[in-house]
Amino acid sequence: MPIGTTKLRDGRCIPNLAFGSGSALRGKDAYESVAAALRTGFRHIDTAQLYHNEDSVGMAIKEWLDGDLGYESRGSEKHVIGNSPTFGLSSNKREDLWVTTKYGGGDQGPYEELKNSLKRASPLQLEYVDLYLIHNPKLIHGDLVDIWRGMEQAKKDGIAKSIGVSNFDAKQLSDIVKIAKEVPVINQMNLHPYIYQSSLDTLKFCNENRIIVEAYGSLYPITQYPDGPVTAALIEPQRRLNATAAQVLFLWVRAKGAVIVTTTNRSERLVEYLALGKLGPLYQAEVNAIDAAGAIPSSDIESNVWLVTKIDPTIPHLRHILKYRRFISCIFIFQATALTYFVYIRNLRSASPNWETMVCAGSVTIFFIASILLTLIRRRATARIVGAGANV
Repeated sequence: MPIGTTKLRDGRCIPNLAFGSGSALRGKDAYESVAAALRTGFRHIDTAQLYHNEDSVGMAIKEWLDGDLGYESRGSEKHVIGNSPTFGLSSNKREDLWVTTKYGGGDQGPYEELKNSLKRASPLQLEYVDLYLIHNPKLIHGDLVDIWRGMEQAKKDGIAKSIGVSNFDAKQLSDIVKIAKEVPVINQMNLHPYIYQSSLDTLKFCNENRIIVEAYGSLYPITQYPDGPVTAALIEPQRRLNATAAQVLFLWVRAKGAVIVTTTNRSERLVEYLALGKLGPLYQAEVNAIDAAGAIPSSDIESNVWLVTKIDPTIPHLRHILKYRRFISCIFIFQATALTYFVYIRNLRSASPNWETMVCAGSVTIFFIASILLTLIRRRATARIVGAGANV
């Protein structure tokens, strides 16, 4: 397994590096990306009901198990890719692959929703998943006990080998532990040096209760703030290990005892991430230096950290706003410019401005403020959903 495994409190061992089908793949056909990850050597695939691509993820997994990933594409006409190491082989075993999916808050509850995910026609075409998580505490509608009992039933019936949660803080984890017959084995959460200090309570609770952390969004410092203090702290371990900045950040995650979840559409990145197993660990002094760099105050970073905890990326309307953010921004700018012309060039030249002038002036101010707010939302939400290979 890439860079080893971590033993969970239920005795099972989870691979320390996962390829996620969220982030940029969310809502898209993930077949090619997941197939490339499996061909390259990833043996831990992370998906979710809310990603709306379990079907294409399942197809890639099925073809890997059947030894058919030597085909260039799906369909009636398939072409072999060179001497693909997986083409035509039947030695790939289900037990050699770790598959995670997440409960998306569906009305049927976690048990029935997982059964839907496992249907052979679609989407996952599997008999079980290795790990089943509650995607977000905000998706728990109704009684927490009933939801968790559904998760426990999924494990009891063998359709989920292990169960856990995602995006839970210390208080929410405590609520689960108090009522659980089966304590969550995993808490998947956003983790990188800039929010490490604010995550300490959650990390401490996980450690005390033998709940393993899975970290997504760990490349945030180099994808969103490449000129930030953390980037500078990565230079020395990069030189010592002959490693990339991304590899050093992943080694930082491993130094915190967390499992890595990442994603990419670039084949060279897949190779780079898997090469992590050839590198040695960070020195404690290097880990401390990265921690210290991440704790340096920055108003811009802190504003994005606010969004990490306050904005729910599963809200469809927010994602639509982000998709058309540039178009909406242009409208705001055009309206503000037009109103400024009529107000300040035409009306305010009048010796006796009337109430219409005042309304126009107020509108200009409102549109100007709205444009600024939209820009802030764009920066924060883009960093939250897309940044750092996030896999929310």
